[in-house]
Amino acid sequence: MRSRAAFTIVQNEPVFLPLWLRYYTRFFLAEDVYVLDHDGSDGSADVAGRRFGVNVLQVHRDRSFDHRWLCETVAAFQAFLLRSYQCVLFAEADELIVADPAHFRGLHEYIQANTQPYARCVGVNVLHLHDAEPPLDFAGPVLANRSTCYFSSMYCKTLLARVPLAWNPGFHVAQNIDVPPDNRLFLLHLHRADYGYCFQRHQASARRRWNEHDLQHGMGIQNRICEPEEFRHWFYHGPDLGESRQAIPDRLRPII
Repeated sequence: MRSRAAFTIVQNEPVFLPLWLRYYTRFFLAEDVYVLDHDGSDGSADVAGRRFGVNVLQVHRDRSFDHRWLCETVAAFQAFLLRSYQCVLFAEADELIVADPAHFRGLHEYIQANTQPYARCVGVNVLHLHDAEPPLDFAGPVLANRSTCYFSSMYCKTLLARVPLAWNPGFHVAQNIDVPPDNRLFLLHLHRADYGYCFQRHQASARRRWNEHDLQHGMGIQNRICEPEEFRHWFYHGPDLGESRQAIPDRLRPII
């Protein structure tokens, strides 16, 4: 079996996907990185795939947001990869899983050292103080241009595993898994890393076709917040932001 693989699932992510690949191909061979392209219409997955030399696979569903389908698709592909790899990482396009540089030289060292069946991250929401900080150039340094984060229990996800997993919607909870977060492993959630681009993504998400069940039950509702004042309130005060606001740790700044 090969050592490790990483994958994500995207639909039209021309900004976050290149950043995701730029980061993860430092620790995974390009041939062991997979992008599931969910009916993308802008060609961004193919462009990024060719640029980084990774595998791009097409998946199809006529609804852009269908949380049950998404969880089942990701779980099935993770289980499939575990037939060929010892360890598999899944992360969404705006999520970077980072091994603490105080303990490891990179994510590859963490994976080699940690032989547990799965690992749960410490969730960190990166926040753009857009009245004081400039817009982000996603092709350049990210954390060097941001000062603030929230430690968030909602993003203490279990995404790195040596065994098949099943998740609840949003991948916040892995079913039948109850382990504390490993304080040597961070999940940097970049959804709020740039105010303007976050607003654009919400507008694009609101225009897509949603599963009726998800709409009726308010699933992923934050992705449809587009009214400017409501969006600003959610951006700085949303319940998913986190419990503890603090400065981004200096040791994480060179990561990306």
